[in-house]
Amino acid sequence: MNRKATVGRNLVWASVCVAAFFFGRGGGARTGGTGHARGDTSAGAGEGSRAPLSALRPASADRGGGDVGAGGAGRALTVAFGDPDPLRCKARITDILINLDPSNVAGVLAAFEDGPRDEESDRYFHDFLYAWGRMAGADAYAYASGLGSARLGLSGSHSAISGWAASDPEAAKAFVAGVENLDIRQWLHRSVMREILRSDLDGAIAYSEQNEGTQARVQQIEWLARAIAERRGADGLAEWVAGIDHGNSGDNLLDYKRRAVDITLSRIAAEDPDAAIDWITENAGQPYLTADGLKSAARGTGGMVDEQLDWLVRLPSVEGRTEAVGELFRRLTNKDFERSGEWLAAQPLDSIYDEAIMYYVAAIQDYARQAARDDRQEALAWAERINDPDLRGRMIRQLRQAQPPRQS
Repeated sequence: MNRKATVGRNLVWASVCVAAFFFGRGGGARTGGTGHARGDTSAGAGEGSRAPLSALRPASADRGGGDVGAGGAGRALTVAFGDPDPLRCKARITDILINLDPSNVAGVLAAFEDGPRDEESDRYFHDFLYAWGRMAGADAYAYASGLGSARLGLSGSHSAISGWAASDPEAAKAFVAGVENLDIRQWLHRSVMREILRSDLDGAIAYSEQNEGTQARVQQIEWLARAIAERRGADGLAEWVAGIDHGNSGDNLLDYKRRAVDITLSRIAAEDPDAAIDWITENAGQPYLTADGLKSAARGTGGMVDEQLDWLVRLPSVEGRTEAVGELFRRLTNKDFERSGEWLAAQPLDSIYDEAIMYYVAAIQDYARQAARDDRQEALAWAERINDPDLRGRMIRQLRQAQPPRQS
């Protein structure tokens, strides 16, 4: 084991034992330990594997004894684990965690390490790390991030950092800002933001924008959009995206705003498709309005794919509409070939018609070949309607060379 890591962990336990001394609530000592450490292999900063608690804790550390109030929380937790009544078991464990303090944290942790290893006990262990994080964030995170078992993945350290953010958000934010590894920092940032989101929506919005990690930030944006929609409605969503200042931030915040617009348009369109069209019209030409946003809005309107296409063709000729129409048309062609032909034939002879076929030439070529095998003359009449002369000529040549119509 890395010497620095061992020393650091002993310091954590030393701080717990000192606190227990001053509280005057320590229980009897017990050495050894038969449980297995639970943990997190990727949340820490290269700490390596974690030995069982008994190998690191000073011999005087409390393992529990007596009732909960007198330092016997560890023993009480062990009894709770054995309770066959699930509701009573949960109530007992919750009471222990609510009353967690520096005098009994070591005993409770020891009981978890020696206790059962299953999905339910892992959930309780997360709750313990959250409660410990509220009480002593740095210590809880140091323990969780140093564990070597992959059983709990990243979630253990995130439970600790969330608890820290619940009691001292500024300290938790400062700690996360100092984590050098972006892969770790972005997910810790996400956990802190989610905790802030419970009570401070505007604070969570501002903090979310600071996350440089793309993957974690996408999830943050989705959480924010859901919370804003629930608390402030569609108008609140529109106000949120309008307030994202992407102008002087380079691509970093512009990508953030694009994702926020995608989600916002989908939610607005689901509630009021006409309001989504108005928003797109007002923001036409802006770099954050993309084909992905238009497709999200179209899907948000619900209905069949051809109905989503009907909504798209109502939009003004904004950047990305060609791609959005073409991609949805290709999806419709793959899903229902006959219906795609009916939809295309119903479109007026204007740019929208070409948008449906120009973006995915391969898809329309497949359509033409299949149509020619059914009714060559009808397919030729369809191809004659294509505005673009090069594409029109190409389609007509392919149709004339296609296999003869099927015989009924």
